[in-house]
Amino acid sequence: MTNEADLLMTTTSAAMHCVHARDGAGMGSRSGGDSAAPVARSESDRLAGIVRLGLIAGCTLALTACVTPQERRAMDQRQCAEFGFGAGTDGLAECMMGLSQQRTQIEAERSLQLQAQLAEQNRRREAQHDLFKVLSLQRSGDRAFPVCGASSDGGMDRRTMTWYGPNCRSR
Repeated sequence: MTNEADLLMTTTSAAMHCVHARDGAGMGSRSGGDSAAPVARSESDRLAGIVRLGLIAGCTLALTACVTPQERRAMDQRQCAEFGFGAGTDGLAECMMGLSQQRTQIEAERSLQLQAQLAEQNRRREAQHDLFKVLSLQRSGDRAFPVCGASSDGGMDRRTMTWYGPNCRSR
């Protein structure tokens, strides 16, 4: 295995360790019992997923930032030397340039993938909030549901300045 592959494996396992350490610490128990639990769990699971992605990205960034440019260059030179390129040759320079471009491309692809995941999560959250708004409006006047407020799991519709949520009514 190459030094860069070793670094990638170490970074990945350390990032997963960060996530497992956070999960082990616990965020408190979820309470159940009311009809809001499945919706609240769904939203909290999504938020937990966002937090996990952030932790993995943060841990990975922190661990890869530990390698200085000089160390990265030395690792690339050793890898290219293992491929058979001699010191000071054009082949060595091309090999090192190829490794650098490959690393840049992988980082760009990871960044695009993370952006796509976050965009999808935002789209789903917005769709769920739109559903909450519709449900809250449909329940207007139904005394079986409490009036939505700041403590509701939904939010505030900035256009109409009214609160909405999964288990409440709009006035």
